[in-house]
Formats: sequence, structure tokens, C-alpha cells
Amino acid sequence: MIKVNNPSPKKLISILNKNPLKQASILHYTGTMWGVGARLSAIDTIKRINDLKQRSRVGMIVLVPNIMWFEEEKIPVPEKLYSLMQQYFPGNLSIAFPVDDPRFEHVAVNGKVAFRVPQDPLLRLFIELLDEPIVSTSINYSNLPAENDVARLERIFGSWFDFALYPPKKVIQDGATASTLVEYISKKEGGIEDLKCLREGSVPFYEVKKSFFRPLVMFVCTANICRSPIAEKLFAKMVKEQGLNLDTDSSGLLEGGHMISLSSMQLLMEQGITQAQEHVSKQITPEMVAKSWLVITMEERQRDYLRQANPQTRHKILTLNEITGFDGDIEDPYRSGIDTYRTTYELIDEKLKILIKMIKNDEIKLFKDK
Repeated sequence: MIKVNNPSPKKLISILNKNPLKQASILHYTGTMWGVGARLSAIDTIKRINDLKQRSRVGMIVLVPNIMWFEEEKIPVPEKLYSLMQQYFPGNLSIAFPVDDPRFEHVAVNGKVAFRVPQDPLLRLFIELLDEPIVSTSINYSNLPAENDVARLERIFGSWFDFALYPPKKVIQDGATASTLVEYISKKEGGIEDLKCLREGSVPFYEVKKSFFRPLVMFVCTANICRSPIAEKLFAKMVKEQGLNLDTDSSGLLEGGHMISLSSMQLLMEQGITQAQEHVSKQITPEMVAKSWLVITMEERQRDYLRQANPQTRHKILTLNEITGFDGDIEDPYRSGIDTYRTTYELIDEKLKILIKMIKNDEIKLFKDK
């Protein structure tokens, strides 16, 4: 077995130039557990892996480097699944949907292929450099628990691997955490578009299904008492008027428990948004970020703070100006007069109208970087 420990991109390129691993079985770390796999085209090796696991041919997870891969490879993704991918990729959700492409016949089940963008950045780079997806499965004998202890899997299963890619030790988690696996049900199959849970993993299925039907847009400011409540309440009103299937929420970086500012409440009440008086601020958490399709901040510093705290989902954290094509921040009107609040309100309202149009026209494209 060839072992490679946390290689630099340059070293990894050099390794693959010398040995492209055409038929190699590959030990890899997804970000939550260890797996054994091979290039998608290595059909004999994939069969050998199934034989080693002592199981008959079944579907396997196809790991791809990023969401843009689907468009580049001309793999049509159902529209409702695309927003789900934007929310959860990279991550620990695998999604099976119909793929009419002969390259995937040997890993498909009833014409459907399960895909995931793995959490581990080294593995994503590796797949990108291979210029081909990896077919992946857990390291275990059929019906037995997956092995996730490096020393044990090398000792017990070492003969399974021709090549091993090791990430930095600090990123390896204790214990194995399987991905949640869901199947897309088309209108043709079930009358309505739906999701079926094939395996409950670390991502709760009820959250995935809720996001599938009503993606959540989260607005964030500093204290969640001025700008983000205005944005969320206004946006919720627009969503209802336009008949869009979206949920809305707001939060702040600071500890919550405070009522909305009086000026923000006044401006919202003028528009008939009486729910404003019920608002109580809350502090954003990683779980709230994970549940959101979009996280929209009022300032760049708020965006940057959340991106640093949630690096896996940085792609979906943007400022309101940024996502609508503008520069700069929506300044905080806190402790200012009503005229300053009104100016802030009008700026937010203007940007939200643009955002609504973008969503209706399917123009929200995340993953500008990989």
C-alpha cells in the first residue's frame, strides 16, 4: 500500500502524474469517516471492493469535488435538489436521483445514483486532480459496523488498499459518522416531488425534508434588533405576496433576548407587519447556519466572522449588498433618529426586491469558489 500523508497540492499532482491510480483501491477520509473506493471507471476494482465486503452488488456513493461538477459534466439536477445541494454540499448528505448516463450504470440502483461533495478539503482536491469522481463505501464487512480507527483498519483491512490518502491528524474525528442518504422522488413517480430517507446519518432527515420543501433564508446583523428584523419581516411579506415556498428567520452575533428597536418596529408596523412587536432577538449558532439555504448579513465583517466560524458552508454566507450585486455594508442605525432608520429601511427594501426577483428567476448561484 502506498501511503501519502497530508500532501501539498504540488506533491499530490506529482504523485498522480506518476501513478494515476487507474485501477487502485483507495483509502480516503471524507471528513466524518474513513472509506474505501476507486475511480468511477475502475469497474473491476469496485467489484473487488464489494467482494471484499462480502456483499452483492449494491449502489455506492459517488464523491464529486464541487457542485459545479454537475453542470460541467452535463448531469441534469432537478431544480429542487439544486438548492438542497447549495445548502448541504460540501457536507454529510448524500442525494440519489435519476441519472441517464452510461458511466454510472454499475453504481446505480433503479436508475438512480447517489452523490455527495465530501467535507474534507484534501479529498475534494484529490478528486478534482483525478478529474474523475471516486466511488466510495464504508470499511467493514457486510452488516458489521464501519471501522474508523486508523490503526485497526490498517491492521485488519490493510490488504484492501493499494493507495492511502491521509489528511492532517487534527481533522480526523473520533468515531464514524455516516452520511444521511436520501432519494429524490419525482412527480412522475409519486405525484409530487418528494424525498425518501434511505439512511439516517448525522444530518437529521426531518431538517433535510423541510429544506427541500421550504428553504430557509436567514438574515443576520450584530444584535438582531434593528437591521436583520427589518430584513426578515419585509422579506417574509414579499415571499408571501409572491407565493414563494421559502421560510425566513433572523439572528445576530450577540447574545439574544432583547426586543426589536422601537424605530424598526415603527417602520414595520407602518407597513402592516404587526408581527414586528413579537420579535425577540437571538444569537446565531452553527446549527442555524446548517439549517439555512442562505445566510445574509448586513455587513462584511459579520459575513467574514460567520465564514471563519463555519468554513464548510462559507459559500452560502453573503452580505445583502453582495448577493444583489452591490458593494459595501448596510450601516447600523442603532441609537440614530427615525430618519436614519427610514434610510436604512429603504436600502434594505430595495435590495430585497432585487433578491426576490433573483430567486424567482433562479439566479442564485453559489459556489463561485471551490
